[in-house]
Amino acid sequence: MPHKTSRLKDLVDLAKERSSEKRRELLRNVTDVFLEAAPSYSAAERDHFGAIMSCVAREMEATIRQQLAAKLGACEHAPHTLIRQLANDDDLSVAQDVLLNSPVLKDSDLIAIARSQVQEKLALIARRAQVSEAVSDAIVENGDDTVVETLVSNDGAKLNRETYERVVGRSETSTGIQTSLINRADLPPDLLQEMFSFVAGELRAKVAEKLDGLPPEVLDEAFSETSKAFAAEMRTLKDADRKAMVYVAEMVHRDQLNESLLHQLIRARKEPEFVHAFARLAGIRVRTVQRMVKARNTDAAAIICKSVGLDRSTFSAIAGMFDGSTDGGHGPHPLLRLYDEVTPESAQRAMRFWRVRAEVEDAPDLANQTQAAGELRKVAI
Repeated sequence: MPHKTSRLKDLVDLAKERSSEKRRELLRNVTDVFLEAAPSYSAAERDHFGAIMSCVAREMEATIRQQLAAKLGACEHAPHTLIRQLANDDDLSVAQDVLLNSPVLKDSDLIAIARSQVQEKLALIARRAQVSEAVSDAIVENGDDTVVETLVSNDGAKLNRETYERVVGRSETSTGIQTSLINRADLPPDLLQEMFSFVAGELRAKVAEKLDGLPPEVLDEAFSETSKAFAAEMRTLKDADRKAMVYVAEMVHRDQLNESLLHQLIRARKEPEFVHAFARLAGIRVRTVQRMVKARNTDAAAIICKSVGLDRSTFSAIAGMFDGSTDGGHGPHPLLRLYDEVTPESAQRAMRFWRVRAEVEDAPDLANQTQAAGELRKVAI
């Protein structure tokens, strides 16, 4: 007891000193006293310690603040107000220990820091041992591709389906994010299959390998998610897509949706109409075909053509459209070997997640499509 009383008296005396050296000594000593018995203090006592350390730390240079952060960074009993102050420090060397390790920071603290869009801080949060779904969503919303890749590479980060969909969309232009996504054990299978439409080379082979190893119950759940996603897609179509969808609906009404139409659209370079017509013929999502076309993914085109039974000449025309070598759809394309190498059985396996239920396709906008097609016919006449 006398020793404890003596230390407290020393701290009181130090608090009266205004020199920088004495203030640094005060901060070190208060920190040491707190850490000696941190678990035993009440919430009110922790707040008192935190108020003292926060006040003195503001007066200190970055080196001293960094030392304080290093001492308290992993302490689960550290004062919340102080830890939040250190996490928001403008000097990254001060903030990094608490951003990376502190269990005291709440999701609301981390989300607020993520919204500041300081990429170095976002990268530290993305590397935390545990990252909640809410924090992951904020990181994806505010982080650059390097930060998102760091997050997805972290097995301790949880992502909900909506966040995964956004990350898959961003991955179309980032091989690093693609690699991290494919390595995730919890990436929804239907989104993994979506990636097949735009990833290349070894990554595409890895996607196929992972999909082939999925158990039947996982596949059933994925079918359900694919149907929901298709319905949502129909509600958010852009204007050009809506016009293309109406055009295809009219072709269906006239019984003219066939391979011949695909060749005509390719020759006329009507990409939106081709995308919708091809998706309708194959029974897959428009978004899947859009991604395939954007990535110029001839492998995916070969699989879809073979699974639906489209002719070699149709695949040749599509491959020509992809590389700009089309001459009106005539003449074999050098990549025809891709089509010939794909067996109908393997194509059907690869199409598992791209297929959608007919009732989902027809239900959301059937009335609108029928009405719009009728108006189109009136204009045409």
